[in-house]
Amino acid sequence: MSEKKLSIQSSVMWNSAGSIFYLGCQWLLTVLVVKLSGLDSAGMLSLAMSVCNIWYCLAVYGMRNFQVSDATEQFTNGSYIFSRLLTCGVAFLGCLAYTLIMPYDFEQSICILLYFLYKSSEAFFDVYAGIFQKQWRLDYAGKSMILRGILSLGSFCLCLKLTDNISLTIGIMAALCLLSILIYDIPTAGRLTDTHLDTRFPELKTLLIQCFPLVIYTLLSSAIGSVPRLFLERILGNYELGIYSSVATPTLIIQMGATYVFNPFVTLFAERYHQKDKKGFLSAFGKCVLAVLAIAAIGLLGGKLLGVWGLNLLYGSEVASHSDLLLPLILCTILTAFAWLLCGVLTAIREFPGLVISNLAAVIVSFILSPWLETRFQMQGASLALGLATLIEILVLLFYMFRNLKKHFS
Repeated sequence: MSEKKLSIQSSVMWNSAGSIFYLGCQWLLTVLVVKLSGLDSAGMLSLAMSVCNIWYCLAVYGMRNFQVSDATEQFTNGSYIFSRLLTCGVAFLGCLAYTLIMPYDFEQSICILLYFLYKSSEAFFDVYAGIFQKQWRLDYAGKSMILRGILSLGSFCLCLKLTDNISLTIGIMAALCLLSILIYDIPTAGRLTDTHLDTRFPELKTLLIQCFPLVIYTLLSSAIGSVPRLFLERILGNYELGIYSSVATPTLIIQMGATYVFNPFVTLFAERYHQKDKKGFLSAFGKCVLAVLAIAAIGLLGGKLLGVWGLNLLYGSEVASHSDLLLPLILCTILTAFAWLLCGVLTAIREFPGLVISNLAAVIVSFILSPWLETRFQMQGASLALGLATLIEILVLLFYMFRNLKKHFS
């Protein structure tokens, strides 16, 4: 049943290629929604993304890094899959309750709920990608992301062009991406290893309890970036949120590109930590830091030289007139990428208190600063709040990481 494993370099290559392609397709969605349907639809899509990102954190339960760093095989693949079915169901009910409580109109509520179904396809893929990663066969994960990228972008453009209905478009896109999981990921993982559902309640209970600090951390991590945008919609309105989100979207390529390089290393961090291989652990961490810095340098240079031209090309002069938002947003994405690297390391070494405390501190800072800075500096204030909050998070993460490593390797 087992197949030949890939090298770390090949795994990074396939994971990066598939992830960047999928991210590029997601980025094009936010670009093309402006061209195909206008800034109001862009604001609607951005609102759905901001709300669903929070509930998506509950759906994935922060479990991916825990799963791929389960070096002792404490839990079966079937337990991880069954837990994902449960957490997605609970997250959907939470998202539904949230939309009913908040003062959203009918179209906004439908858009949010359908977008959550789309995010559910990502949540299900995430657990199967974890299986691929533990088998060192991230080529399958890369191919799956390419397939879902084509399906999501193609259906989005075609449906929005024909119907000019953002809710219907999201619904069709969600259905196709869920179908791709059933057709490709589930059978492929089953050929690699045993993926039968493990419905033993004691096993499930233990897994969910152990990962509970991770879901708290993931919710907090998502809120760091979502809080400034939610305040932005309330303070300035849907149109300004559409502008801000349009400028911010290209910068995500930098942030996600960095994470796609270092995500495969989480398994390696766990292995080296478990083996008490201090040199190997620090070497892997150093390579990841250098990769983040290299991508950051390229992103800042590209934004400085090509930012205005790129925004004009993608969105036109209306959005490009706000190009002053670009470089601060690039700095925010660089800080976020480095914070995610540290969070991956702390998950691999099971330093869960540090994860929760660092992200809680960042959310508090974001919640306090966002309304004040956005009232004073408008859209630029959202970036200032995000950047300062993430910087606080990084400092606390570094403290807990070095404290843990000093104790473990001594």
